[in-house]
Amino acid sequence: MALRRVLTTSDAAWLVAGNMIGAGIFFTPGDVARQLPGMLWPLVAWVLGGVLALAGAAVYAELGARLPHAGGDYQYLTRAFGPRWGFLTGWAAFVLSFSAAAAAMSKVAVGYLAAALGGAPADPGMLERTAGPALLLLLTALNVAGAKVGGRTTAVLTALPLLALIGLFVYGALAGGAGVVWPSRPLGAPGGSWVLALGAAMLPVFFTYSGWNVAAYLAGELERPARTLPRALLLGTAAVTALYLGVNLVLLALLGDDLATSTTPGADAARRLLADRAERILPLIIAVAIAGSANVTLMAGARIYYAMALERLAPRGLGRVNPRGVPSTALWWGGLWSAALAALAPVETLYRWATLAILLLSSLTVGALFVLRGRDPGFRSFRCPGYPVTPAFYLLASLGVAVSSAFHDPWGSLWGLLLVGAGFAVYAAWSATTGGWSPGDDAES
Repeated sequence: MALRRVLTTSDAAWLVAGNMIGAGIFFTPGDVARQLPGMLWPLVAWVLGGVLALAGAAVYAELGARLPHAGGDYQYLTRAFGPRWGFLTGWAAFVLSFSAAAAAMSKVAVGYLAAALGGAPADPGMLERTAGPALLLLLTALNVAGAKVGGRTTAVLTALPLLALIGLFVYGALAGGAGVVWPSRPLGAPGGSWVLALGAAMLPVFFTYSGWNVAAYLAGELERPARTLPRALLLGTAAVTALYLGVNLVLLALLGDDLATSTTPGADAARRLLADRAERILPLIIAVAIAGSANVTLMAGARIYYAMALERLAPRGLGRVNPRGVPSTALWWGGLWSAALAALAPVETLYRWATLAILLLSSLTVGALFVLRGRDPGFRSFRCPGYPVTPAFYLLASLGVAVSSAFHDPWGSLWGLLLVGAGFAVYAAWSATTGGWSPGDDAES
């Protein structure tokens, strides 16, 4: 049975927004402000992050229009560079990037939910190790119920915290809980090199914007994907960029110079508006937003494993589609492995191992556009605006962030590289056992 093309532009745009909006925007603005003083430079960093995300979305829009099938990066790398590289991105997605990210999100969401309910649990670690996996299994079950159910779950888990957050700040502003305190030196520049300061600030910015490419993985379930996918990627990314700029303006207005010293700027801003009334509301908002992001991550990862199974690069059962038109076996494999990681590994380790893999493989995927455009320069369904500058800009910027990440955490980066690199040995063993890659018939299209 083939995947069902039931997701509209609106569904896919919500998936993009839901995957991008997590806990990051509530915390990383303080990290950015510590690197870049005043008001101008932090906003420059967030604008640049939005431009980078839009550039990446434009590249993926053309890649997805060219290959409108489930799997995203797997499809693009396999067709551009060969099955070994497609297998590598699928291996990294299962072992690290998608599974570890979903596991970390579940643990963080449970922590915030506990804070919202009040009172510290006797053993926070035990709560995360049990409730985190349970949340992942619940989300997996919802996704197995159908792509529409999974998409609507994401829309609800994204829209509710957004509306609550807007209502929270509007209520606080009308109640007169705090005045405006812009930074004392709005045009102040970093004391040292502004280039180095901007580079350091882009690490948390890049992390906060990540997730804009998620709709590409579900291209096999989009209605008219050559048209729907570009619109969803660009619309969802642009909407989140506008949201992030608005949030940062609010934080600068409420916290002023204190933003640079805050490790929880979202909570501090809400506290200034609502005093103690924000103590339980904001953690609940954050928990719901993170759960939405984890839900999309599980959806996207399963489509990679499904696409690999169709081409004999993963166990055949992962290509099975249930009567509701979703890859149920791949969903359960991804959900169970993510739940195991959530039960066994700490959040910091999960994020550290996943980040570099995501950066390097997404850079390689963007490079695939140059190869595919060279093979078929006449493709017209959707063409990346500003080619070749747009993909080159994103490629250089993301590699720069990857290098900065490696310098900031060399051991974590090394372990991440070793785990990803192990995919080459696994590919060789798998090919020797099964006979290797067999191009699929794109049955889901």
